[in-house]
Amino acid sequence: MAINSEQELEKTISQVGKLLQEIQDYVGRDFTKTCRIRFPRGYIRTASQHRKKLPFVKKKSLQSNLAYTMLLSDVLDWLLVRTDITGTAEEIVIKTQLFLLGTLVESITNAHLKGKCGKNYVGRIEYLEKTGVITSELRSDLEWLWKMRNRMHLFQINGSEYYLQDYTAESHNRAGKAFQKLLESLS
Repeated sequence: MAINSEQELEKTISQVGKLLQEIQDYVGRDFTKTCRIRFPRGYIRTASQHRKKLPFVKKKSLQSNLAYTMLLSDVLDWLLVRTDITGTAEEIVIKTQLFLLGTLVESITNAHLKGKCGKNYVGRIEYLEKTGVITSELRSDLEWLWKMRNRMHLFQINGSEYYLQDYTAESHNRAGKAFQKLLESLS
């Protein structure tokens, strides 16, 4: 059945949600039951599409590894924009997305500046600003992203992440825009 209107879309979404809940109610966390729902095609871009965004990465294996990580980022984006995941689960998906984007920026700047700037992440971002490749605003966003990425080191976080309230839609959007602007600046 093709969806041809906003009303049909709303009705279909409601039906799909109910059916997914019925499946979950039946199988629960019993992993002996075969239950795999077909992930929708068309949202996740191919590795080839992602590699095309990385022409400045000359090492083909790194370019592919970056593209595969960008695929995972697409999966997380889909989960955030196409489901109603909320609360702590949503925050942790956003945290994971920030981690991935920070890791991508780390590898991309390392590869792009090899032989030009052998500094750490922050030093490379400073270099990109000093040489006019990125703006001071983008530098600020990329440095913020690195701080968020480094929260992967749970032992370094003071207090409970539960109370930080930093993993929001705004944080997710800020990180995504910074990543896109960096790709545009390097291309």
